[in-house]
Amino acid sequence: MIVWREKFRAVLVHFLVTLAMAAAAAALIFLVWYPDPFQAMLGGTRFFVLITVCDLVLGPLTSLIVYNSKKTRRALVFDYTIIGLVQLAAFVYGVLSIAHARPVYIAFVKDRFEVVIAEDLADKDLQQAQDPYRFVPQWGPILIGTQRPSTREELNDLVMSSMEGKDLQHFPRYYVPYDSKYAADVAKRAFPMPSLYKHRPEAKQLLAAEHLDLPEEQLRWLPIRGTRSFWTVIVNANTGAVLKYLPVDPYES
Repeated sequence: MIVWREKFRAVLVHFLVTLAMAAAAAALIFLVWYPDPFQAMLGGTRFFVLITVCDLVLGPLTSLIVYNSKKTRRALVFDYTIIGLVQLAAFVYGVLSIAHARPVYIAFVKDRFEVVIAEDLADKDLQQAQDPYRFVPQWGPILIGTQRPSTREELNDLVMSSMEGKDLQHFPRYYVPYDSKYAADVAKRAFPMPSLYKHRPEAKQLLAAEHLDLPEEQLRWLPIRGTRSFWTVIVNANTGAVLKYLPVDPYES
């Protein structure tokens, strides 16, 4: 005779353990790897929800199937060890996939910002960089600037690489700090707000809701390219400091 109360108790325990594991992963992913607004910009939320729902459903469901109070303790330990290893392996694989696609640098390149994800950076290119850019950041994306190649040979190499999909932001040896001097240069290249409102009037409402406490004359905008689409970066017109990211594609008409 099947004792359903015991089965559902096993399912509940399994569900709570899985939920705790998912909550810990969510804290790491959304508070560290994908801080606001990059989870929306890069689509990290959708993938995490997918693997978490699968884990929360399929894991406890196996408990409903395999749990039987008539089994020996050794048999139950064996069953749950196999289930736990399979479930953990699938969950770790999913989290690592999210980690490889996490934003590590926000690089200003020529006339826009570019989101650089972890898997964009090859080990050989990291080794050619100067500290602190020789390693992939582990604790969230870092705002940086870039400098152009200093020799014709480097410029030719960059042109060839761009034909393969690797641009300036993918080579850490060209990274420079986003300090006050660099940021001031960025501000000079940014565009006045009316030019954005002309094509995307909804940006004005979105910006008004942010309460930046700065007059519009002191705001400028620049595009930022993620892995899925363009957004808009609002910067201080005087200092070049990044103030806000708006979910508006400035190139869309």
